[in-house]
Amino acid sequence: MTLENLESEVLALPKDSQAALLSRLLEHLGRGEIDREVGSIGGEEAQRRDREMDGGEVTGIAAEQLFEKRGKELYENFIRAQVETPENIGKIISINVETGEYEIGEDLVVTSSKLKVKQPNAIIWGERIGFDAVYAVGGTLVRTAE
Repeated sequence: MTLENLESEVLALPKDSQAALLSRLLEHLGRGEIDREVGSIGGEEAQRRDREMDGGEVTGIAAEQLFEKRGKELYENFIRAQVETPENIGKIISINVETGEYEIGEDLVVTSSKLKVKQPNAIIWGERIGFDAVYAVGGTLVRTAE
């Protein structure tokens, strides 16, 4: 069996089986000890940050605020010029705030689901192209683009 044949067989496996195989290979190669050391360092870093928060040296920001900020920045700085075209005005865009990948469509659930297929743990930010909000409850959407 060649390395290429083995690779194609592994890539044909379900993702969970691929992950299990990778874990076993890393353990076999001695990566487990490295991971424990990195975990220890990460624990120390978490404790340091916790002390800084408790001592008032730093303040936290809610994850939702961070995701909103990142989604808006991606849209305004990188995506808007590409997608804000006459045929897209009014459509929904879902953006993976970690990768910048996006999907455009008529439905927020559908566009978000398409991104989740690619990366199940993706954090998704949604916009209505050319408007100030995705939905309006008890009000109206304001068009921001021609």
